[in-house]
Amino acid sequence: MSNHLTTDDMATFTQLRMTAFGQAVIDIANDSDYDDWTFSAKIHHALDIELAARAERRVHKLLKASHTPNPAACVEDVRYLPDRTLTRDVVDRLASCAWIENATNVIILGKTSVGKSYLAQALVNAACRKDYTVAYWRLDDLGNRLAVYQPSDPGGLRFLDSLRNCDVLVLDDFLTTPISMDTTAKILNILASREGRGATIVTSQFDPEDWYKSLHDAVIAESILSRLVSVSEIVQLDGPNMRKKTRQQPEVDSPA
Repeated sequence: MSNHLTTDDMATFTQLRMTAFGQAVIDIANDSDYDDWTFSAKIHHALDIELAARAERRVHKLLKASHTPNPAACVEDVRYLPDRTLTRDVVDRLASCAWIENATNVIILGKTSVGKSYLAQALVNAACRKDYTVAYWRLDDLGNRLAVYQPSDPGGLRFLDSLRNCDVLVLDDFLTTPISMDTTAKILNILASREGRGATIVTSQFDPEDWYKSLHDAVIAESILSRLVSVSEIVQLDGPNMRKKTRQQPEVDSPA
């Protein structure tokens, strides 16, 4: 048996689920640039590579589970234009994710195409990078999903639990169209169960005081409004049509 590490040894590292570490060790063993490194330095270097690879896989897994429509959206790509109200200080503060730890909601308001959804998706990316769990839903799609479940349906109960227990729940396009009374009641129950335990991101074209117009029950509407707004940071977006800006710069992947 050879004492020299080669790619033939990768099967062992893969079996141990240390693929990145194994590849780093093999690269070190076969690269003369590392000959002057101490044994400890080589091991630490390989371990750092393994930890970075595991963190990257974890982020990818969390992003996939979140069902965000744009996993590549990130705060680093947010654009700060002279005629835009969004500032770097606000984005940096939100990207720190302290609001998640404090179970504070983020409400992103603005007319269509100002980049509300992209900012929400970028915050999803930031949250996943800090190991938080996220569930991303357009409100219409969530209403349709909730409508197919019966109270006794095990699949429905698991789905509701996933919404109640995730660290961040995103409700995109909130009340763009009216929702049914049944969906309204279910949304309230979800928000009530998350109160003080989880954070919620809401994007909407309408200011909170106008949400009543899309909700059928004044009491439920007041309860939803109170839970979302009372402990929240409101980001009021204004500025140019970001979709047009994106089309003018095709090399940028849907920047906010």
